Amino acid sequence: MSAILFDMDGTLVDSEPLWLQAEIEIMQEVGCLWTAEDQLACLGGPRAKTEKMMQDKSGNRMPNGYFGDQLDNLMERKLNTDLKIYDGALDLIHECKDFGLKVALVTASGSRLMNVVLQNFPNDLFDAVVSGDDVARSKPDPEPYIKAAKALSVEITKSVVIEDSVTGVTAGLASGAQVIGIPHLVELPVNENLRLIETIGDLKLNKLLEWYPFLRGN
Repeated sequence: MSAILFDMDGTLVDSEPLWLQAEIEIMQEVGCLWTAEDQLACLGGPRAKTEKMMQDKSGNRMPNGYFGDQLDNLMERKLNTDLKIYDGALDLIHECKDFGLKVALVTASGSRLMNVVLQNFPNDLFDAVVSGDDVARSKPDPEPYIKAAKALSVEITKSVVIEDSVTGVTAGLASGAQVIGIPHLVELPVNENLRLIETIGDLKLNKLLEWYPFLRGN
Protein backbone atom coordinates (compact mmCIF):
# COMPACT_ATOMS: atom_id res chain seq x y z
CA MET A 1 0.00 0.00 0.00
CA SER A 2 1.08 3.57 -0.76
CA ALA A 3 0.05 7.03 0.35
CA ILE A 4 0.43 10.71 -0.43
CA LEU A 5 1.56 12.66 2.64
CA PHE A 6 0.84 16.38 2.46
CA ASP A 7 2.49 19.16 4.42
CA MET A 8 0.06 21.96 5.35
CA ASP A 9 1.47 25.50 5.55
CA GLY A 10 2.77 26.72 2.22
CA THR A 11 1.88 23.43 0.53
CA LEU A 12 -1.91 23.11 0.69
CA VAL A 13 -2.76 26.51 2.17
CA ASP A 14 -1.29 29.95 1.54
CA SER A 15 -0.65 30.63 5.20
CA GLU A 16 3.00 31.72 5.18
CA PRO A 17 2.11 35.41 4.53
CA LEU A 18 -0.24 35.22 7.53
CA TRP A 19 2.54 33.78 9.68
CA LEU A 20 4.87 36.61 8.64
CA GLN A 21 2.25 39.24 9.43
CA ALA A 22 1.58 37.70 12.83
CA GLU A 23 5.27 37.42 13.70
CA ILE A 24 5.93 41.04 12.71
CA GLU A 25 2.97 42.31 14.73
CA ILE A 26 3.93 40.39 17.86
CA MET A 27 7.54 41.51 17.74
CA GLN A 28 6.48 45.12 17.14
CA GLU A 29 4.50 44.97 20.37
CA VAL A 30 7.75 44.39 22.28
CA GLY A 31 9.68 46.94 20.24
CA CYS A 32 11.60 44.48 18.08
CA LEU A 33 12.04 44.05 14.35
CA TRP A 34 11.09 40.81 12.58
CA THR A 35 11.91 40.34 8.91
CA ALA A 36 11.08 37.98 6.07
CA GLU A 37 14.57 36.52 6.54
CA ASP A 38 13.69 35.71 10.15
CA GLN A 39 10.57 33.89 8.95
CA LEU A 40 12.61 31.86 6.47
CA ALA A 41 14.92 30.74 9.27
CA CYS A 42 11.89 29.22 11.03
CA LEU A 43 10.08 27.95 7.94
CA GLY A 44 8.64 24.48 8.31
CA GLY A 45 9.71 24.11 11.91
CA PRO A 46 7.72 23.68 15.12
CA ARG A 47 6.42 26.53 17.27
CA ALA A 48 9.28 26.03 19.73
CA LYS A 49 11.82 27.03 17.09
CA THR A 50 10.03 30.29 16.36
CA GLU A 51 9.50 30.93 20.08
CA LYS A 52 13.25 30.55 20.76
CA MET A 53 14.22 32.86 17.91
CA MET A 54 11.74 35.51 19.08
CA GLN A 55 13.04 35.23 22.63
CA ASP A 56 16.63 35.56 21.41
CA LYS A 57 15.86 38.60 19.25
CA SER A 58 13.94 40.29 22.08
CA GLY A 59 16.68 39.70 24.61
CA ASN A 60 14.56 37.20 26.55
CA ARG A 61 12.47 40.01 27.99
CA MET A 62 9.22 38.02 28.04
CA PRO A 63 8.25 34.91 30.07
CA ASN A 64 8.97 31.55 28.51
CA GLY A 65 6.11 30.57 26.20
CA TYR A 66 4.86 34.14 25.72
CA PHE A 67 5.66 34.40 22.02
CA GLY A 68 4.31 30.95 21.21
CA ASP A 69 1.02 31.69 22.96
CA GLN A 70 0.73 35.06 21.23
CA LEU A 71 1.38 33.42 17.87
CA ASP A 72 -1.27 30.77 18.46
CA ASN A 73 -3.87 33.37 19.45
CA LEU A 74 -3.16 35.74 16.57
CA MET A 75 -2.79 33.00 13.95
CA GLU A 76 -6.08 31.43 15.00
CA ARG A 77 -7.81 34.72 14.20
CA LYS A 78 -5.98 35.16 10.91
CA LEU A 79 -6.60 31.58 9.79
CA ASN A 80 -10.29 31.93 10.59
CA THR A 81 -10.67 35.02 8.42
CA ASP A 82 -7.94 35.12 5.76
CA LEU A 83 -6.91 31.56 4.90
CA LYS A 84 -6.75 30.54 1.25
CA ILE A 85 -6.43 26.98 -0.03
CA TYR A 86 -4.11 26.83 -3.03
CA ASP A 87 -5.80 26.31 -6.39
CA GLY A 88 -5.72 22.66 -7.38
CA ALA A 89 -4.99 21.34 -3.88
CA LEU A 90 -8.44 19.90 -3.22
CA ASP A 91 -8.68 18.52 -6.75
CA LEU A 92 -5.40 16.63 -6.29
CA ILE A 93 -6.46 15.17 -2.95
CA HIS A 94 -9.78 14.01 -4.38
CA GLU A 95 -8.03 12.52 -7.42
CA CYS A 96 -5.71 10.54 -5.16
CA LYS A 97 -8.52 9.28 -2.94
CA ASP A 98 -10.71 8.34 -5.90
CA PHE A 99 -7.81 6.31 -7.29
CA GLY A 100 -7.57 4.44 -4.00
CA LEU A 101 -4.53 6.12 -2.48
CA LYS A 102 -4.43 6.96 1.21
CA VAL A 103 -3.81 10.62 2.05
CA ALA A 104 -2.53 12.23 5.24
CA LEU A 105 -1.89 15.73 6.53
CA VAL A 106 1.47 16.04 8.29
CA THR A 107 2.25 19.43 9.82
CA ALA A 108 4.70 20.93 12.29
CA SER A 109 1.90 23.22 13.49
CA GLY A 110 0.22 22.31 16.75
CA SER A 111 -3.15 20.58 16.80
CA ARG A 112 -4.97 23.80 17.71
CA LEU A 113 -3.98 25.62 14.51
CA MET A 114 -4.14 22.45 12.42
CA ASN A 115 -7.78 22.01 13.43
CA VAL A 116 -8.55 25.62 12.50
CA VAL A 117 -7.15 24.96 9.02
CA LEU A 118 -9.03 21.66 8.73
CA GLN A 119 -12.32 23.54 9.15
CA ASN A 120 -11.70 24.84 5.61
CA PHE A 121 -11.50 21.31 4.18
CA PRO A 122 -14.27 18.72 3.76
CA ASN A 123 -14.86 16.55 6.81
CA ASP A 124 -12.83 13.34 6.91
CA LEU A 125 -10.90 14.30 3.79
CA PHE A 126 -7.64 12.99 5.24
CA ASP A 127 -7.24 9.38 6.27
CA ALA A 128 -4.79 10.45 9.00
CA VAL A 129 -3.49 13.70 10.46
CA VAL A 130 -0.26 14.29 12.37
CA SER A 131 0.41 17.61 14.10
CA GLY A 132 3.49 18.88 15.87
CA ASP A 133 1.82 17.88 19.15
CA ASP A 134 1.66 14.24 18.10
CA VAL A 135 5.39 13.59 17.91
CA ALA A 136 8.38 13.77 20.23
CA ARG A 137 10.60 15.14 17.44
CA SER A 138 9.13 17.41 14.80
CA LYS A 139 10.46 18.12 11.31
CA PRO A 140 13.28 17.98 10.17
CA ASP A 141 13.21 14.69 12.07
CA PRO A 142 11.46 11.97 10.00
CA GLU A 143 9.22 10.94 12.92
CA PRO A 144 6.08 12.81 11.69
CA TYR A 145 6.13 11.10 8.30
CA ILE A 146 6.98 7.70 9.71
CA LYS A 147 4.12 8.09 12.19
CA ALA A 148 1.69 9.03 9.40
CA ALA A 149 2.70 5.99 7.32
CA LYS A 150 2.17 3.70 10.31
CA ALA A 151 -1.24 5.25 10.99
CA LEU A 152 -2.21 4.50 7.39
CA SER A 153 -0.66 1.00 7.41
CA VAL A 154 1.43 1.86 4.35
CA GLU A 155 5.11 1.51 3.54
CA ILE A 156 6.91 4.84 3.86
CA THR A 157 9.31 3.84 1.06
CA LYS A 158 6.33 3.50 -1.27
CA SER A 159 4.79 6.81 -0.27
CA VAL A 160 5.18 10.34 -1.59
CA VAL A 161 5.68 13.42 0.59
CA ILE A 162 4.74 16.88 -0.73
CA GLU A 163 6.54 19.75 1.00
CA ASP A 164 7.61 23.38 0.54
CA SER A 165 10.41 23.95 3.08
CA VAL A 166 13.95 22.68 3.55
CA THR A 167 12.90 21.46 7.00
CA GLY A 168 10.00 19.47 5.61
CA VAL A 169 11.89 18.12 2.60
CA THR A 170 14.67 16.97 4.93
CA ALA A 171 12.12 15.14 7.09
CA GLY A 172 10.51 13.49 4.08
CA LEU A 173 13.79 12.32 2.58
CA ALA A 174 15.05 11.05 5.94
CA SER A 175 11.88 9.00 6.36
CA GLY A 176 12.64 7.06 3.21
CA ALA A 177 9.77 8.50 1.18
CA GLN A 178 9.92 9.99 -2.28
CA VAL A 179 9.51 13.77 -2.03
CA ILE A 180 8.00 16.48 -4.23
CA GLY A 181 9.12 19.99 -3.31
CA ILE A 182 7.47 23.35 -3.98
CA PRO A 183 10.31 25.91 -3.60
CA HIS A 184 8.23 29.10 -3.59
CA LEU A 185 10.07 30.77 -0.69
CA VAL A 186 13.38 28.90 -0.43
CA GLU A 187 15.79 26.93 -2.61
CA LEU A 188 15.46 23.22 -1.94
CA PRO A 189 18.37 20.75 -1.86
CA VAL A 190 19.30 18.54 -4.79
CA ASN A 191 18.50 14.89 -4.15
CA GLU A 192 17.81 11.90 -6.37
CA ASN A 193 14.58 11.27 -4.44
CA LEU A 194 13.33 14.85 -4.77
CA ARG A 195 11.36 16.29 -7.69
CA LEU A 196 10.34 19.94 -7.92
CA ILE A 197 7.15 21.65 -9.07
CA GLU A 198 6.19 25.34 -9.05
CA THR A 199 2.75 25.07 -7.44
CA ILE A 200 0.48 22.36 -6.06
CA GLY A 201 -1.84 23.15 -8.97
CA ASP A 202 0.82 21.83 -11.37
CA LEU A 203 0.55 18.35 -9.89
CA LYS A 204 -2.09 15.90 -11.14
CA LEU A 205 -2.67 12.22 -10.48
CA ASN A 206 -1.40 11.24 -13.93
CA LYS A 207 1.91 12.97 -13.20
CA LEU A 208 2.21 11.17 -9.86
CA LEU A 209 1.60 7.82 -11.56
CA GLU A 210 4.13 8.63 -14.30
CA TRP A 211 6.80 9.60 -11.79
CA TYR A 212 6.03 6.86 -9.25
CA PRO A 213 4.69 3.69 -10.93
CA PHE A 214 4.60 1.93 -7.54
CA LEU A 215 1.49 4.00 -6.73
CA ARG A 216 -0.43 1.84 -9.22
CA GLY A 217 -0.01 -1.15 -6.95
CA ASN A 218 -2.81 -0.07 -4.59
